[in-house]
Amino acid sequence: MKKSAPIVHNKLVRDRIPEIIGAAGKECFIHNADPDELRRAIGNKVLEEAGEFHEAWQDGDSKEILKEAADVLEVVLTGLEQHGMGLEELVAEKNRRAENRGGFGRGIMLESVHAPVPDNVGDSGPRFISTRVSSSAMMDTIVSELEQSEATAIASAFYAPGQTNILVSALDRFIARGGTARVLLSTMNNLNRPEHLSHLEQAVPGVDVKVFHPPELPFSKNPPPFHAKLYLFSRRDKTGAMLIGSSNLTPSGMSKNIEWNYHSCGEVNLTRGGNSPFDDALEEFMVCWEHQAVPVNDAFLEGYSLRYQEPGVSTSWGFEDTPPTGYGPTKRDAVLPNPSQAEALIALDKLRKRGITRAAVVAATGLGKTFLAAFDFLQTGTGRVLFIAHRWSILTKALETFGRVFGPSKRFCLLGNGMRFDPGADGCFAMIQTLSREEHLSSISPLHFDYMVMDEFHHGEAASYQRVLEHFEPSFFLGLTATPERMDGRDVLRHCQYNVAYEIRVLDAIDRGWLVPFQYFAIHDETDYSQITWKRTDYDEEELTNALSSDTRTAIVAANIRRYLPSTGKIKALAFCSSVNHARYTAERLTRDHGIESVSLTGESPQEHREIMIARLRDENDPLQVICTVDLFNEGVDIPELTHLLLVRPTLSFTVFLQQLGRGLRKADGKDFVVVLDFVGNFRKAHVAPLALQGFTSIHEYLQHRLSRKKGDGPRKPPAGCFIAPDIQVERIWHNEIQGLVQGLPVRDRLRDLYQNVRAALERSPLLMDFVNSPHRADPYDFIKEFGSWIKAKQYCDDDLLPMENKLPGTAGEAFLEHLEKDLRPNKSYKMVVLKVLLELDGPGGWRIKEIARGFLDFYLGHREYLFD
Repeated sequence: MKKSAPIVHNKLVRDRIPEIIGAAGKECFIHNADPDELRRAIGNKVLEEAGEFHEAWQDGDSKEILKEAADVLEVVLTGLEQHGMGLEELVAEKNRRAENRGGFGRGIMLESVHAPVPDNVGDSGPRFISTRVSSSAMMDTIVSELEQSEATAIASAFYAPGQTNILVSALDRFIARGGTARVLLSTMNNLNRPEHLSHLEQAVPGVDVKVFHPPELPFSKNPPPFHAKLYLFSRRDKTGAMLIGSSNLTPSGMSKNIEWNYHSCGEVNLTRGGNSPFDDALEEFMVCWEHQAVPVNDAFLEGYSLRYQEPGVSTSWGFEDTPPTGYGPTKRDAVLPNPSQAEALIALDKLRKRGITRAAVVAATGLGKTFLAAFDFLQTGTGRVLFIAHRWSILTKALETFGRVFGPSKRFCLLGNGMRFDPGADGCFAMIQTLSREEHLSSISPLHFDYMVMDEFHHGEAASYQRVLEHFEPSFFLGLTATPERMDGRDVLRHCQYNVAYEIRVLDAIDRGWLVPFQYFAIHDETDYSQITWKRTDYDEEELTNALSSDTRTAIVAANIRRYLPSTGKIKALAFCSSVNHARYTAERLTRDHGIESVSLTGESPQEHREIMIARLRDENDPLQVICTVDLFNEGVDIPELTHLLLVRPTLSFTVFLQQLGRGLRKADGKDFVVVLDFVGNFRKAHVAPLALQGFTSIHEYLQHRLSRKKGDGPRKPPAGCFIAPDIQVERIWHNEIQGLVQGLPVRDRLRDLYQNVRAALERSPLLMDFVNSPHRADPYDFIKEFGSWIKAKQYCDDDLLPMENKLPGTAGEAFLEHLEKDLRPNKSYKMVVLKVLLELDGPGGWRIKEIARGFLDFYLGHREYLFD
């Protein structure tokens, strides 16, 4: 006992009974105490001394441990003496239990008091939980407790289905094991939406939900305030666990707000002459449940609807609540950059000051790349701008954006869809299909535009873009893209001389709060993809459409749409389908068979019809809930209000997966997250989704990460606020796919497979540069390191050598190339300039030091942007 008076045995005090009141450093005695008071005093002292022993044990001080252990024993002996027992009986019972049950001496714990909880919420003892410290600790603890419990009782004043979306899988498993779940909600302040009160029972059959409302009170009248937040778990080992504090069963209460809670699975089970705290809490809950609560039935919902009022729409316009177009807050009539745009503008300005005239910005969808281009054009102060896009909707939106930034100070024209080029305008917004025609290019001077923007820059390798890029000579060229990695492995970044001014990918943008988090649910799809013909890079379209156009599969899609609700408002979903026919089928069946009004939009849909359907989806009062599409919405279409993304086809590409994910991440009023429903079966490349959600953009990048990571490093964690929940069957599919990647092929065979895939896509022999910045993210040096040289790599990969390459094996030329590939170590930039000069001179017989030096000097005089090196 650290400072308190020692306990004197009862036989020595007779008429004077000590009372321990917990005042450190003071000796206090209670006079004429009755036996009940003594029992409570001893019980409290046991807890106090056990706590001090635990503290000493954690500190590891041997002397302090011994001292506190002696104090615990002293209190225990005092308690035993009240029942006529002593040390001999205690030792005998200890030996008996050890013999019957196993003891500490053999490394067996007598009894496990605490079950393990996830590492990120601390140890398993009683603990304080702050959502400021860990935004996932509350949910992780609830899921952990459900795993080891047979019954749960939850009281939450406020409720939002966005939070229980995350709990659905855990509750499913809990109910399947025979668990009993009671959830008590309230209508305090009339804040809970009527449809949300019935959501949980519908999402997880078997969960019993009631609302605090005295049965004798009309449902249209406000009940007494009910502001409880309590989570009780009756464990299978017959102990209880309690979470109590300030967190409601809402996203704000569990992760966004600063909330304080206390979790205990230990001392809440201790009794002090009556019920344990856990028993008291459960008893109070059951009184409310049995006598002061009513089921969420039609009669209650009808009455509650009479007093419920739809909350007003927020009008804040800070970056945390960006307006739908993605630009920053307004000040007077000016439009200001958001934080991401501000960072990119600084980076672009620095590049120009170094003399660089071509650059790319790689930024996630939703961060306002078009506004960035307008702001950068403004900061250059140059005269005329050319903005190129491949869709009319993107072009007109870009024109509107530049108009917002410049107002009436500049006049712009459109080129395409019957609109003609105006040479007197301050800028032209041109359809690439129109601008690339010879009659248009030949009529515009290559020097006409000072600033040139290419939207969706990853299309830059197409022939139409090549013609435009080769024709114009602007003072500055800016390429914009969210995904520079192309499916065919071609290198688009060469068009901006590999100058990436600014890069921020999807997961980083979510982490920084610039895009909304996602709730990703991978639902098992029983379609047998092994029966569908695989054609080199994709499934046979007709066979795939027939397999996916199933009433059973569509019913599963519909059930999950209803199961996972948005944070607010109606469902506004975009469904990515495999073909035009699949999109039409899915929309028709969702509407006809499941009452989820849906339409299909494809490339065949007129632009006016598309705009009408998008407006209907965005309208809270319109019944349209789902747009089924194929490819149309992968890029360039903004529907910030989207609440759901439905991946109802196999996603085989990292680029496509990230493009589709990006469609739903824009911020909008009242939107806390986007729900992603991915229907995953035994299709090829099922590894794409789990790896992309960890931030990888290729298989090769993932494998390199595995080789380089430190021992013990686990998978990359999702961004703050994001949640990933695969079905058990999907987890198996992912595991098998990824294990196949890791273990299935030797390095040489994996590189050969990679090489041949790129060759098939290019329809020619790849160059080393084809692997730089490709979607496969293969480091060209991996080929050199594994095979010894690029020529030997090509030979191993069953590719024909070029005529020049055929002459090299066994010659000094091959040795020189191998020196360049393996031994040059070009860590100094001037080495590359020397090589460039050598390539421009005649063969080795013509290499002269003065000529090399002159070429070296001329390069830097002509490229002053590299002088800083």
